[in-house]
Amino acid sequence: MGEPWIERWQEGRIGWHETEGNKSLKKHWRAKNRRVLVPLCGKTPDMKWLADQGNRVIGVELSELAVKAFFAEQALDYKIREAELPAYQAIDDSITIYCGDYAELHSVRCDAHYDRGALIAMPAHAREAYAAHTDSLLEEVAERLVITLEYDDTVATGPPFSVSDDEVLSYWPELVCIESRDDIEKGPPKFLESGLSELTEKVWRSS
Repeated sequence: MGEPWIERWQEGRIGWHETEGNKSLKKHWRAKNRRVLVPLCGKTPDMKWLADQGNRVIGVELSELAVKAFFAEQALDYKIREAELPAYQAIDDSITIYCGDYAELHSVRCDAHYDRGALIAMPAHAREAYAAHTDSLLEEVAERLVITLEYDDTVATGPPFSVSDDEVLSYWPELVCIESRDDIEKGPPKFLESGLSELTEKVWRSS
């Protein structure tokens, strides 16, 4: 999914981006003083919010355009440190974004995980590997907040993809669904055009 992802950023086709951040994160996140892994982070302001709660944020993003846009929009100066992937490190804040292929990052260890748009960005054949790689970057006990979508994928097709409860729990059985709501009004235009009438956003948190 590398080149299509880069093209979306270059063309400004980033309908998943939430300019004000995610409301469910602000409502349900409870961890502080953690190293929070944010895969496929884009330029989400959620990273700044997590850092403001006293966490150290480790984002990973394929698009250099998105990484630079994050620091520009948050008015943060940064330096680039050489690592497995180029590491864009905020000078006056506890945020580092690794720019490159998520699967090639191995050296970080985090004790929290926030996923708003990564799992649902993956086609079915890639999700198991994504989940396993994410676990390899986390301590054995880690706080998680994972947000997924579920819809009738015979009517509409992703991305974002529909991920069932059973699939989520097959990766992370410790998760509990703490909120579920119909979010069709904010669904992608292509979903509405296809005739999809229900789009359920689910919030999962470690028990």
